[in-house]
Amino acid sequence: MANPRVGSADEKQEVGPTVPSRSAVDDYRSRVTFRAVPGKGRGVVVAEDCDAGVEVERAPVILIPGNELPEFEHLSVFDQYLLYWSDERGAELAMGCGLLMIYNHSSNPNVELQDGPDPLTMSVVTTRPVKAGEELMYDYDVELWFDDVAHS
Repeated sequence: MANPRVGSADEKQEVGPTVPSRSAVDDYRSRVTFRAVPGKGRGVVVAEDCDAGVEVERAPVILIPGNELPEFEHLSVFDQYLLYWSDERGAELAMGCGLLMIYNHSSNPNVELQDGPDPLTMSVVTTRPVKAGEELMYDYDVELWFDDVAHS
């Protein structure tokens, strides 16, 4: 996922922590937790009923230069848990913090990942109404390396 907040090599990059705007801090609160999901391991669930378009999680990401990843003969944990971030050299991949890396896949997702409101963040936003306790899943949009478990 390309992130326009990353900028280009020609632009000066912001250094150090950024402070979100007061309204972003006041309006946001996490609405997720995680639990064991039969047949899938762990998964993220919503803690309360939410309408479509609700930001249920906002998490920082850590950028990882593509050239720093070792080459493996077989699928590695890095292949499973890193996200594409941008085409910018040195910022090609990102490791999601928070619960970002344990959302399960669905070809019929109820959330999507979006660029967060602050630099180097991602938001998880509902795509339809969800009920408290419902597992939240997004479409990985890649060739799957596992058997797709149907959404129950």
